Amino acid sequence: MQRHIDDLGRFTRLDQPIELRGATLTNDQAHAAMIASLLLKGGAKLDQQSSDAFTEDYLDAIEDLPAWSVREAIRKWNQAESPRLDGKPHSYDFRPSPPTLRRLAQLELASVRGRMIELQKICDAEALVEYSDEHRKGMLERLTDVFKLQVVSRENKDAA
Repeated sequence: MQRHIDDLGRFTRLDQPIELRGATLTNDQAHAAMIASLLLKGGAKLDQQSSDAFTEDYLDAIEDLPAWSVREAIRKWNQAESPRLDGKPHSYDFRPSPPTLRRLAQLELASVRGRMIELQKICDAEALVEYSDEHRKGMLERLTDVFKLQVVSRENKDAA
């Protein structure tokens, strides 16, 4: 199970290559390719200045996220399967805004992190120890003796 947790941990790191359209890319390269694709579709045609500004906004929004989570968020957006954010439906006729894309990608990443936490809790779990009534009674008697000794010790100190 610990090996599986470690394997899942790879998906939270930014140094992992990603396969995108038949090419193996770094995280940054994959981000750039996905943003370029987003800007080519949906909405009005952008001039160079607007395209550069949008690119910078998107890169700012996703720079600390693994590319696979961004890719999965875009895939779900394209399939009109993105979860609602703040209870509001999405308009899938347009590309997601940079903050929306970030939040959707974070949800994808959160599912992996949540799974890792669940598995780690299982690994860290301790078996429940059940004691017999006889053992419990003996421990309570010993504890009572300890308290009696402490009381006697304090009384002796106070008397001295």
